[in-house]
Amino acid sequence: MKKYACLLLFAMLLNGCDDGDLTEEKIDFTEITPVGCDTKTYDLLYKIKSQESLLLKLPQYTLAPEIGTPVVGTKEFDIVANGAYQLVYRAYDGVISKSNICDDIRPTFPNVTNEWFATGGRLKIVTTATTTENTENGSSSITGFAHLIIIEKVTYSKPQGSQVENEDLVFGTITTGYTSPSVTFVNAVGECPTTKQLYNYTSTYSMTINDIDPNLIVDAETPVGSPRSSSITATQNKVVYNTYNGAIDVNYFCNGTPTSPTINTTWNATVGGIIEVATTKSGTTFTHTITLKNVQLVNGNLSFKLGNSYLLGTLTK
Repeated sequence: MKKYACLLLFAMLLNGCDDGDLTEEKIDFTEITPVGCDTKTYDLLYKIKSQESLLLKLPQYTLAPEIGTPVVGTKEFDIVANGAYQLVYRAYDGVISKSNICDDIRPTFPNVTNEWFATGGRLKIVTTATTTENTENGSSSITGFAHLIIIEKVTYSKPQGSQVENEDLVFGTITTGYTSPSVTFVNAVGECPTTKQLYNYTSTYSMTINDIDPNLIVDAETPVGSPRSSSITATQNKVVYNTYNGAIDVNYFCNGTPTSPTINTTWNATVGGIIEVATTKSGTTFTHTITLKNVQLVNGNLSFKLGNSYLLGTLTK
């Protein structure tokens, strides 16, 4: 009987032996909001729990470009070993904080006890604009951007071997700020003598009306409450808003296309808005009050509204 009992025990031990398969470990940061070490460059993002961290390294300004505006939509990048986009999981032998991740001189404790490096996968960043609406005047402004980060089919290199994650890793959403273009002008409207381009400007931005309908600016009074009006089309009354990488003055206009300072961003009015001009006369001087109605300005996938009625300014001739 002892003989059979020993054989049975031996068989059970054989079945219980490791067959060479690695035990799959799980990391879970689902409920943790990601944070950036540097809220200008966003080159290192992290999520931390008590004794764990998940780090995502990106090239500088991937989320918020140093010049211009983020691209709204989906961007995808490959994650490879020692590449520009890196994902790292770490476990520690004590409680950690931001200083363990971001400081140039990091605390000597706690120590890293386990480290996984992503050697494969696909990084997806879905960027959307956040806007606010002014219900009183119909205007809107862009207040920031939300960047949803998802990593597909991650392969980790671990001390015990490799592990492939079949489920997508939702790293989370990083929100970056943005200052919506200012459309406040204090100057009077100017007119180019040859092209009849209308313009208003500050030192850093301008708004122009190009290929203007010749029937809008006419030296004749309009009845009160009955301004001249003309629609914005693809070929006429083209409203353009520019920001610049330097200071401009009145000499920037009417002299061809200057090469300096360079244009930072360009926003074009969509077809369908209305330009209204009300004209009054005092002696021999005509004053043309220029108002834009229901105009929306677009830059790529970004847009904001000037409102139901926006005063560009007055032109005196």
